[in-house]
Amino acid sequence: MKTRIVLADDNEDELNILRHYIGQLPDFHIVDTCRNGEELIDSVMKSRPDAILLDIRMPKLNGLEAIRACLKIISDLLFIFVTSDEEYAVQAFELCAVDYVMKPVEKGRLYSALEKINKIRRRTEPGQALPGTVEFEKRLIIREGNDYYFIPVKDILFIEKIGKKCHIYTAANEYVTNDNIGEMLQQLPDHLFFLSHRSYIVNITKIYCVLARNQTYLAYFPNTSKYAHVSKLKIEELQNKLK
Repeated sequence: MKTRIVLADDNEDELNILRHYIGQLPDFHIVDTCRNGEELIDSVMKSRPDAILLDIRMPKLNGLEAIRACLKIISDLLFIFVTSDEEYAVQAFELCAVDYVMKPVEKGRLYSALEKINKIRRRTEPGQALPGTVEFEKRLIIREGNDYYFIPVKDILFIEKIGKKCHIYTAANEYVTNDNIGEMLQQLPDHLFFLSHRSYIVNITKIYCVLARNQTYLAYFPNTSKYAHVSKLKIEELQNKLK
């Protein structure tokens, strides 16, 4: 079954780009286009779409205000922000946006975001899950240059501060950001993550051993040769958390 999409943007050229790209995908069908937030809410009430692609800056109601209203109409509505505004990414993901695509829109980047919608919809097909029970993973939001990354918290092994940058390690990737280590710690669940050293945050569920080395301790993780430091002042607290 095709995914029924509503587009919302006050720029006709941007709408034409989205129409052109999405029109090449057999799994998606555009049921309506809107030029402001109020039109979008009316469209959601009438057309009952599966997903929305919308801009942030729109007349009458901006994208954030409009999507809050739309979620009151369809609580499990899927949506992707397509915008030139970088500063609203955190707010967007607090609302459980599927993705946040920056303008000018690149075809591959848009298709990657739309595939996320397909994956979520496949998980909610009969026999997979009950409608309305989609669980959005907690994600760490970081910025690397002009790009945003939304890293599933469960995948993070540890975070290391090197100079003025922070390195986030997963089993598959390493991300580098100028974000502050303290601000990242505030985004992470405190029952899973622990500041083991002034320069390290560790995922306590991923540690498989802690070894004493000279004046410090080293925490090791599966599927990587990299390790995190645990200060002598923190080792007892970490042991208690691991218990």
